[in-house]
Amino acid sequence: MTDLLKPIRRRTVDKCHAVRRRLIVALMPGDVIAFREEGRRKWYAAPLTKVFVQVARWNADAELTERKRIRQLKRIK
Repeated sequence: MTDLLKPIRRRTVDKCHAVRRRLIVALMPGDVIAFREEGRRKWYAAPLTKVFVQVARWNADAELTERKRIRQLKRIK
């Protein structure tokens, strides 16, 4: 695997529904991910570890919700 030594920037294919613009995503050295709206200058950045933990929580919460829903459906039958 290649180490991240210089910034890598990519533009999303679809527009972000919240802002109605495409996003520019950058992976930066120092394990940081940054986002900005296309045509704007303000960058929003966060450490990759915090982003990973938050996404893992969202997925765990979604799995828990699904399991609860399945259990409730089994009780009804």
